[in-house]
Amino acid sequence: MESVSRLNVTLSETEYRFRRACEQVILLNNKLKDLQVRYDRARRDELRPFRYNIRLRMSVAEGVRNSYYQYAHQKAEEVLSLRNKIRNTARV
Repeated sequence: MESVSRLNVTLSETEYRFRRACEQVILLNNKLKDLQVRYDRARRDELRPFRYNIRLRMSVAEGVRNSYYQYAHQKAEEVLSLRNKIRNTARV
């Protein structure tokens, strides 16, 4: 069984990775909002070539955001698991 100090180090590293992934999700959400504004403007002005380019960029940003979201979700589950291990180890 791992020592409590090693579990605490692993927990800190996992929490850091979780926070960074969440920050990236927030940044990508903001980028998607900006791209949506540009897309709406291009649609209003009937600029088809620009709309196509912006749609491609939006698709890529959405895919990256979804990947970061899944990674953050995985790290959140790891944090909960590590906290439970630490709690159970401290009881013994």
